[in-house]
Amino acid sequence: MRVREFFRKFAVTWSDRRNQPLRFPGLRILKTSLAVFLCLMTYLLLPPNFNAMTASIAAVIALKSSIKDSVLAAFTRLQSTFVGAVFGLIILEIRQLLDLDFNSLLYNLLLSFFVLLVIWISVSFFRSDGATLGAIILLIIAIGPIRGMTPLEAAATRFLDTLVGIVIALVINIILPIPQCKTEDKDTAAAEQKCKDEEEENTSAS
Repeated sequence: MRVREFFRKFAVTWSDRRNQPLRFPGLRILKTSLAVFLCLMTYLLLPPNFNAMTASIAAVIALKSSIKDSVLAAFTRLQSTFVGAVFGLIILEIRQLLDLDFNSLLYNLLLSFFVLLVIWISVSFFRSDGATLGAIILLIIAIGPIRGMTPLEAAATRFLDTLVGIVIALVINIILPIPQCKTEDKDTAAAEQKCKDEEEENTSAS
């Protein structure tokens, strides 16, 4: 009996849509895919020092279900991205000053501590939503190849990469807004449930 209960809970934990029929991807999922495609195409026109991966990650995180949410997310992500870029600049300067190897124990300890600082500052002084992207930007700057750039150039370039991804996400949300149910369509319980189902399908995301 306990074994059966365990597997039942495991199935519920594995997926919250296990008993629902397979549906076509919602509009938000399609817009996220389009945002990544536009990021990749944009970076075909930019110098090799710029990083399409950073922009694509930013676009995926910044794209929300509504224009208002996307603007708020964009502002939040830029705050934390700036913090991550600043600490990325600091750790690269320290690495050069102390002539540390990227794989050295001291550098790894410093990087781990800086991740803690970026998340703590983002959560304490800004909205906590952006802490993840700030830590990601720090890691991309500190670990990723900088291709002969100075620490300042690397930090500034990755910050601009993030800005490109966020702007693309905003433009897509403005051009392709997710349709909202009208108030007059919610006169009956059935119509309201149908409206909720449509909104859930459109806003479902990966």
